[in-house]
Amino acid sequence: MTTPSEAPESYATLEGFRQLVREWMDANAVIPDDIPIPARGHPLSPESKQWAVQFRRKLGAQGWIAPDWPRKYGGGGLSNQHAAIIHKELARRSLPPFQVSLMETAALRVYATEEQKRTILASVLRGEVTMVHALNELGHGSDWSGNTTSAIRDADEYVINGRKDQITSILPPDLALCLAITNPEAPHNQRFSLIAVDTNTPGVLIKPESLLVPGREHKFFFTDVPVPHDRVIGEEGQGIEIAEFMGRIANGGIQSIPLDRQREIELQEAQADESTQ
Repeated sequence: MTTPSEAPESYATLEGFRQLVREWMDANAVIPDDIPIPARGHPLSPESKQWAVQFRRKLGAQGWIAPDWPRKYGGGGLSNQHAAIIHKELARRSLPPFQVSLMETAALRVYATEEQKRTILASVLRGEVTMVHALNELGHGSDWSGNTTSAIRDADEYVINGRKDQITSILPPDLALCLAITNPEAPHNQRFSLIAVDTNTPGVLIKPESLLVPGREHKFFFTDVPVPHDRVIGEEGQGIEIAEFMGRIANGGIQSIPLDRQREIELQEAQADESTQ
């Protein structure tokens, strides 16, 4: 899913844009000498994590985390050709991960409401938050139907209780897409919903899970965590479907979404624009 190839910006040439991007990267994507970058497989230092978060914000402010996604959702509104230049210039540099996952952002673009796209998705693509997915539980792994974390509706909010394991996050996580039971009486594949939880909410406890590779995997504990009802992604009961969609994206990339489904999403987004004018 992208914006049309006729991007709203016009540059004299692609080569001119490449030079612009290269100059910006030379000014902003250079890690100071006093910040050590660990070897692959080793944890990042606090200083390198801080630099990665700051750089991600700068990149997101340019719209260059998702250059060819719509501006209204935090993207750059650029063409595929311009996006390819940005990705290539990033790949030329040795940078720590800034942790924006296509499996999560694609799920939001496909299933989230227009308001959620303009707020939750946009905050991720602007580099303002680190998002993780909290799907797995101890003893169940990817067999999500056996999960027990619950989110019980109480007036205008859900109250979440449970535990999630194997949550990979190199940078401090700010937002978790939590798979939880919202209707225990429904059939197994309709019991669960996916809920966006602010990790700073009282009742959320994050602990390291692996001492062999510190700072990479965590376990989350939820104790009476209140979450507004409008933080459910998609429909209530659609959690397993979205989790399976995320798994397909992780394995096959954006190509996992059929072209007709991509066009359908883009049409809905265009219609949402028309309705607000």
